[in-house]
Amino acid sequence: MKEKQTTDKNSWNFHLAKPIAGLSDITLEIHTELWLSTLQSWFRGYQTPEEYKAAIWGKKVDLHIAIAPFGTPTDTIPAIKEKTARGKDAQLPPEQQAYVSGLHKKIKSLKKRLPPKVDEVLEQRCLDEMNAGRIKTIIQECNTIWGDKELSVEEKVGRLVPYKIEIYESVSTLQLPDELVRADTNISILMATILYYTQCVEKTARKHKIKIPKQVRQLAKLADGIITRMNEAQNKLNGVERDMTKEESKAYDAYLDIKIGARSALRSFEKRLELYERLWEMPSVSTDTKIECLNEAVKLVKKQYSKNLKPSCPHESLVRKHLRAIRDYLDELEKEGEATWQSRMAEELLPTANAWREDCDLPPLSKEEFASQIELQSVHIKTEEKEDGSIHYGLELFFQDADDTFAGHFLYAEVEDHEVTEITLMG
Repeated sequence: MKEKQTTDKNSWNFHLAKPIAGLSDITLEIHTELWLSTLQSWFRGYQTPEEYKAAIWGKKVDLHIAIAPFGTPTDTIPAIKEKTARGKDAQLPPEQQAYVSGLHKKIKSLKKRLPPKVDEVLEQRCLDEMNAGRIKTIIQECNTIWGDKELSVEEKVGRLVPYKIEIYESVSTLQLPDELVRADTNISILMATILYYTQCVEKTARKHKIKIPKQVRQLAKLADGIITRMNEAQNKLNGVERDMTKEESKAYDAYLDIKIGARSALRSFEKRLELYERLWEMPSVSTDTKIECLNEAVKLVKKQYSKNLKPSCPHESLVRKHLRAIRDYLDELEKEGEATWQSRMAEELLPTANAWREDCDLPPLSKEEFASQIELQSVHIKTEEKEDGSIHYGLELFFQDADDTFAGHFLYAEVEDHEVTEITLMG
């Protein structure tokens, strides 16, 4: 049993070569029904949004159009595919296309300046020489000691010092080749971990006035020196010419905010593009970051100026075929004219109208009097694609009488494939 109707918000605007009831464009959206009993959605086709207006017999009335492809309703919701531009930047206006082409050239040029990849074989040889496996084990043991709440500070420092001395002896003889003096290596990560734990021991010992061997202090200086050399070498590899100024640092922080999630929700297109341009021109920004900013700028421009590349309607050709048929059906309704339908409705419902009027102590109406006060309120059109490609046509007309004879009830007419099948009261 159907319990609730829902309308998916995916919609498309169809421009019409010939107007439908005075409309040059028709918007249709995916129509689904949710069955609460099974929590399952059923695809029923496409329909106009609520409160759509059209011109019938020279008056504005509510219009509802529903188009059902063959095989609907179905529990398979059609996939909506993005339209893609033919060729790179093909959908951009000339000025923006030239701008994006310039960005692509900058990216290509910067990629040539990217540092060579780390020689993994050479790095592993150095890790083996410094006994990195043993150092990692020591770090894990130090972490356990540092987190032991039952040990006093003095006991923790006492147990950690021998480990620091052992690490110092392994690292002090390390001779890194120039190819590995860079910050994007496993050796760099290991050095940063050694420095962190050694500084923790040194600071704690100083705070509690605990004496520690000089090797511990030397280990901190040694690791810090190696890390400094690695960072300096990495900056050169990344094309960073100098440290950031305070102003540039603020701009970079703003960029990070965008990257985290601010996006265009907090900044306009113009401001975001300006920020990216400032970043890739900064001498304090790495080549990788410059390339990233250029790519983001390309995406931003494409998104801003290619908004016409909306997802295509899954049944676009079928929808257009049905809209042409609907135009013909409404043209036929228009040609029949208001007077014809007023007379038709009055002829069928006059006995009922006068019965209602008699119950309300109102005088009876003639057919002509009743017909003259019948006004069209809304038109509902439903078309269904049949297996042989033909279209089944359903039309529902809702009228009201100006004298409110039926106390707010609609005068309803149903048409199936051009034949009037029912005229009654509804609502």
